[in-house]
Amino acid sequence: MWPNWFVSLTLLSSATFPTERLLRDRGNTTSRNAEFSVEEVLLLNRRFVDYLAVIDDATAEESAEPQCVNAMRQLAAAYLDRDRLGLQWFDSWGKIPSGLYHQNGYALGNVDQCRDIEPVRMQHCTFIGAFPSDMDPLISGLCVPHMCTPDFVQLLYAGFLNTQGAILVPMVTQELLCIRDEEVLYDGALITAIVLCSIIALCVLGSTSYELIMELMKRDANPLYKSFSLLGNLRSILQLVPRAKNSQQKSSMIECAHGIRALSMIWIILVHIHELLFVVLWENNPTLWKYIGGFVPSVLHFTGYLAVDTFLVLSGMLVAMSMLRELDKKGKINPLMLYLHRYIRITAPYAAMILFVVSFAKYMGEGVLWKVHMEGFKESCMTNWWAALLHVQNYVYPNSMCLTWTWYLSVDMQLYIIAPALIYPVWRYGKRALAATIGLAVLSMACVLATFLVNEYRMSPFAPANDSRRYALTYYPTHARMAVWLWGIVFGYFLHKTSLTGVNLPKRYWTIGWATCFALLALIVFGNYQIYATDAGEFSHVIDAFFEPLSRSVFCCCVMWIIMACVNGKGGLLDEFLGAPAWQPLSRLSFTMYLLHVLLLMMASVAPAKSGSHFSVINLFYWIWGTIGLTTSVTLFWSAIFELPFVTLSKILLRS
Repeated sequence: MWPNWFVSLTLLSSATFPTERLLRDRGNTTSRNAEFSVEEVLLLNRRFVDYLAVIDDATAEESAEPQCVNAMRQLAAAYLDRDRLGLQWFDSWGKIPSGLYHQNGYALGNVDQCRDIEPVRMQHCTFIGAFPSDMDPLISGLCVPHMCTPDFVQLLYAGFLNTQGAILVPMVTQELLCIRDEEVLYDGALITAIVLCSIIALCVLGSTSYELIMELMKRDANPLYKSFSLLGNLRSILQLVPRAKNSQQKSSMIECAHGIRALSMIWIILVHIHELLFVVLWENNPTLWKYIGGFVPSVLHFTGYLAVDTFLVLSGMLVAMSMLRELDKKGKINPLMLYLHRYIRITAPYAAMILFVVSFAKYMGEGVLWKVHMEGFKESCMTNWWAALLHVQNYVYPNSMCLTWTWYLSVDMQLYIIAPALIYPVWRYGKRALAATIGLAVLSMACVLATFLVNEYRMSPFAPANDSRRYALTYYPTHARMAVWLWGIVFGYFLHKTSLTGVNLPKRYWTIGWATCFALLALIVFGNYQIYATDAGEFSHVIDAFFEPLSRSVFCCCVMWIIMACVNGKGGLLDEFLGAPAWQPLSRLSFTMYLLHVLLLMMASVAPAKSGSHFSVINLFYWIWGTIGLTTSVTLFWSAIFELPFVTLSKILLRS
């Protein structure tokens, strides 16, 4: 579910490069040895110093950047003369790491030491060298003068590697792998961001001051003037509504939905943390892969993809209930007003995040892979921002979406657009129209089934049978994901019809229902583990084809059963847990948490890395807890500034 630049990073961080094929393709490679040993890798960068030191004046002058070559020669000579500057320069380079035969090929050096060298202005560049052996590639960091362009240094180092029987592997543009002093580029995106942020900051300051003054004067504040008030919006988010007393209120409020939504959001964060493990530069990759193959990671990671379906079924249920209530009151609905309100609500914070990504993000930190990540986000958003803001990018640019994880917003908006066309007939004609909705859900499931069967797709992202179209055909499209949303429409109609009477079943039926629910959930969890942990070649692709659509619908049926039981007072301790008021703030923040969590995780934990990391389970859970806390804290203010004000304004303006 990630764009091409993400796949390149996954290869860079954890995969084994096909070095023998690469060497065959490079006809100009001078192979000095049939096999590279640890000793030769140990001396590789040391030999580069000798390579630089013996460059003569004629060669330097004939090069594309003679000043760069001369500066490198002088530094090499300073090292050989044991000069302090030369020693410090070479000391900051990446040296051979322990465990080359254990998938630890990261010798990034000391970035900060390189950047602090004086009086010569330096930059730190990372290169990937592949060897004619079964050894993993060496991802090495070098300290080079700032006057050298990254592309020229790449050519210089590549020429040296060729003399040693190795090759340089260009995974991404070299400029993205160099940490150097860069001036702020005041392009259109940055200027626009500065102007808009300044305007919004003034609105927040003025609106907050206005509300405080009104409270001190004990007067009612005008909703329009206080719409941007940070105080009032934070209060709205953090407000705890006491639990309903009677069954009718419970049926209309669906209190347990707060807990389900909050836990689903936490589960999605866990999923994306596990996905980003594959782009972190781990010193002990085999330990990571052993962890990934376990049962608990399977539940946290691969089964967690179903959490998005929880949001879809909740969306369908709540949309159906709200529209049916509106139809009961007025006998009609105004689709245009609904569309405008929905569009403003989800697009305002989304547009703010896109603007942040294309303007400020690249300047907010540095790391070995910082520019790779930030430029990857920026490039896709600069090209496809219009499709993102129109919520059509899951069809228009499925393989190069702006902020890939936001495919869900396109699906949700498209489904909301067709909602009146489905719900009005259900309200008017009842069960006859409901049958058509059920038929559409079955067709959606059949579409995914047929696509898997025809293309022999597998659920495991590591299966060789999959291609780049797999997610574009079965994961991102609305027609492939709408089944669970349609089940939510059917369920919302059922809750609406039983809101006054409730569901009265004999006790044994509730017991059977709960037992069936837990049995199905256990079957889905165990089935997911077996599919992802077992080599795809050991079982037929037909199993994946049926499991993919069925597991999603069955899981959401279990979610609907839990909601129905809680609404009708049969949820017991689970109802008390899911319906606790403490979940309400997290539930209200779930949308902005979904928007920001991957970007925050990338900026805080992945992109700033300047050295290899050591994987351990305890550190992973520490990372998870920190991500949840950081995401909650940032989104609290993001929602108060970019979401709630525009929700309030849309209500006021559309009402008038």
